[in-house]
Amino acid sequence: MRQTLESVFRAQAKLSLEVFVVDNSSKDDSVAMVQRDFPEVKLIANKDNPGFSKANNQAISQSKGKYVLLLNPDTILQEDTLQTCFDFMENHPDAGALGAKMLDGSGQFLPESKRGFPSPWVSFCKATGLSVLFPKSKVFNQYHLGFLDENQTHEVDVLCGAFMFMTKDVLDKVGMLDEDFFMYGEDIDLSYRIKKAGHKVYYLSSTQLIHFKGESTKKSSVNYVRVFYQAMIIFAKKHFTGKGAGLLIFMLNLAIFGRALLSLIKRFTQSFLPQILDFGGMLGGLLFVKEIWEQFYFQNADYFPATYTYNLIGYSLIYVLALGIHGVYKRNYKIGQLIRAISVGLILLLAIYALMPTEYRYSRAIVLLSGVVASIWFFAIRLVRRYIEHRDLRIGQEIRKRIFIIGSRTEIEHVESILKQSMRDHEVVARISTMEGFESKFHTTTLDKIEVFAELEKANEFIFCVQDLEWQKVIELMNKLGPSIEYKMVGDDRMSILGSKSKNTSGELYSVKFEFNLAKRDSIIKKRIFDIVLALVHLLFFWILIWGQAQKSNYFKALIQVLLRKRSFVGYDTRDAKVEELPSISKGLIHSTPKGVEDLSWVHRANLIYAKDYNLWKDIEVILKKWKYVTSNN
Repeated sequence: MRQTLESVFRAQAKLSLEVFVVDNSSKDDSVAMVQRDFPEVKLIANKDNPGFSKANNQAISQSKGKYVLLLNPDTILQEDTLQTCFDFMENHPDAGALGAKMLDGSGQFLPESKRGFPSPWVSFCKATGLSVLFPKSKVFNQYHLGFLDENQTHEVDVLCGAFMFMTKDVLDKVGMLDEDFFMYGEDIDLSYRIKKAGHKVYYLSSTQLIHFKGESTKKSSVNYVRVFYQAMIIFAKKHFTGKGAGLLIFMLNLAIFGRALLSLIKRFTQSFLPQILDFGGMLGGLLFVKEIWEQFYFQNADYFPATYTYNLIGYSLIYVLALGIHGVYKRNYKIGQLIRAISVGLILLLAIYALMPTEYRYSRAIVLLSGVVASIWFFAIRLVRRYIEHRDLRIGQEIRKRIFIIGSRTEIEHVESILKQSMRDHEVVARISTMEGFESKFHTTTLDKIEVFAELEKANEFIFCVQDLEWQKVIELMNKLGPSIEYKMVGDDRMSILGSKSKNTSGELYSVKFEFNLAKRDSIIKKRIFDIVLALVHLLFFWILIWGQAQKSNYFKALIQVLLRKRSFVGYDTRDAKVEELPSISKGLIHSTPKGVEDLSWVHRANLIYAKDYNLWKDIEVILKKWKYVTSNN
């Protein structure tokens, strides 16, 4: 949300803005962040989640502007977006609403930027997947209007609720969002009513925005399918009558069942695809070996009974089970785990074979050859998948991030410090300065040549310092470089890197996560014991130690507070407004921030590093540096 609001105010230009944020009982610190960092924003904090429509209506009913823009909190506007939309509406008095060109987090066009009404035929094509099979067809893809050029402005039927720029007079005339729609469908309903009232709805291609969430609201989930198509049923019952309505509702109910079934199959397949490939390839390999062994060794094509196939199925399952037990299906497995799993699978099969009755011991050779088949197939399939996905053959190894950072020198250095704290396997291969005259390690190549430069350096991630760049330039670069590269943006808090791989990921803006040592139970216990011991030492030898303190009058008070757990010798720098985001500890007598540091962003950084890397030596180091102040009770 922070980036969204920042982009809105960047895009203000000469316009007079009235900005509302409606929070539907979020569990993060969104409300506190808006109150603290955007006092000019009118905040409506709901104590529950009344739904998308009602939340927007709360703000619309209080708004006084000529135009109303509905905007999702996971969007980023170009600097020209608001002015371009305003000018278009001013020059097109027939327009009731318009939407803009939306891109996902990988810079790809989002088809829901322009849509058609869900008539029975349109709904049938969407539900059956015909619109996906024929994306440019005027007959089969009227839902996303795939036949209309995304780079040209068009009159359309439906806009996406993530970005709807509308005339307030039109809203007063046709009514606000229908609150019967809790989520999904409300934008279709409102677009329909605007057109029905005689106003035009436009898709505007001359400006664009990033919509990180895009299609990523877990569209493979059964719950999404149910909620989305039930919203379509509400729309059909409201706006269609007669046989057309009955047919559409029947088809939508059929679509709920069909798409839910497909979603379950898809989720199962995606979740267990490696196991399915391993099992299928292993079984196919064993069947091939069986045929060869019958033909050339036994010289009898029917040597093995038909039931022997069940044995081979069992062999394959045992190998897959061994791979699972050894963690080969986890993201970061090692080649050694794969080798051990194959070895254990073979040993287990030999043991089972030895225990089987004589009449079922068809061939020890097949059992031994299963180890060869497993070694060939399991390594081959992983090499192929690794090459297809990452263009290298280092199976079982993490993908090394090859990162381009674009921004000013100060911001680039700051980003590198964040990466060192939070990422293990990465390499900053280029630092693209937005200014000239820095030392040679900061490349000053022009941004229009980055595409070639990135290909030469095999970059797979770009980090934009948005404080130093225009969003318009960032979006242009994402368009140019394409979806093969991951894009991240440095947040305005300067302690996080935000991004989204594509519309098919979870889609939320995310920040670099830190694992805090200070949140671990053993660290807390050790810190408390250290405080008690040090306080007792101070009390025992007070007649010597008190003379080394800068503020002797607070000596005993500070030590008693430590013993009562009201204070700790070392704590956070309390100038940090975001200290609540860190693990909770007692207020410190001293802190780890170096003397002379006044920049509050660096104060937060010092606190964050202290919590992240905490150990007893950290406290000892701080105390040795600030010995004379440890009982000052500041």
